[in-house]
Amino acid sequence: MTSCSRCWLAVSPYVGVILALTAWWLSWPIVVQPPSMSDEPIAKETMRLDGTDDDDSTGLQVTLIPAPNFATISLSDDRKQAFIAWLLPLIAQENARILELRREAVRLYGLSQQNRLSLKQKEWLVNLAIDYEVEFEAKGFDLSFWQNLLYRVDAIPPSLVLGQAAIESGWGTSRLAKDAHNFFGIMCFKPGCGIAFDRGAGEFRRFEGINDSIAFYMRIINTKGAYRIARAERMSHRLIGDVPSGLALAKTMKHYSELGGRYIDFLVKIMRENKLDEYDGADWSIPVEVNEASAAVSVQSQPVP
Repeated sequence: MTSCSRCWLAVSPYVGVILALTAWWLSWPIVVQPPSMSDEPIAKETMRLDGTDDDDSTGLQVTLIPAPNFATISLSDDRKQAFIAWLLPLIAQENARILELRREAVRLYGLSQQNRLSLKQKEWLVNLAIDYEVEFEAKGFDLSFWQNLLYRVDAIPPSLVLGQAAIESGWGTSRLAKDAHNFFGIMCFKPGCGIAFDRGAGEFRRFEGINDSIAFYMRIINTKGAYRIARAERMSHRLIGDVPSGLALAKTMKHYSELGGRYIDFLVKIMRENKLDEYDGADWSIPVEVNEASAAVSVQSQPVP
């Protein structure tokens, strides 16, 4: 996977990074009945958008957390609220894990500006870059490496995750969600890798637990070329000190489904009608300039020695 240096668009070549500890607060939104949804996810293309069928999920933590039986709750505000209340803490958990990686990467960037990176720290950065499909030079970590790394290692707005999970799983009632813990319509393309379906090639990926499903979904958004515009949109919010907007990112999700623009319209409608943007928020710390002249602020959280 090549680094997506082209996805900086209008963003300044010198990127400011806003560090944050997420604190997602549960509240009950006023919701409106959404359009009816089929039992089969809308998404049909995710893992092949960059011309790859890599199904390696190495490094993704799996935590088995049973889902409520949402089908026993009538399709109403109660079901939606139960779905959000169950899923939101799991989204926050995975976002917190990603932000831990981000904070450590920023800390190591500061050390790199002083030529103080240890061999173990360099190895950690290489492994992180491989996991997030960021290219790096054998001679060292240049400015482009740091920009691309911090461009990808970042949290996903909860409203976007909730909206796509609601659509792809029918608010948690689809067979795919119940039998395979697949809440995002994620596909795989190796025989026997998941659950077969009637139309088209490939299968729907099977996960060991919902945490695994969320982690895999976030890795797709954070690494695949089809979502470079979404990552640019997220960074544009960070640069001006705003909380990244799930609604803004939703408008870049044309490639998540073969429905294209119609999928975006449906996703935005679900998010707005159910006020999912209320769940986007964090306590932001001071910004950090990533450039060749200044060292990053050191934010230590389980640092790599």
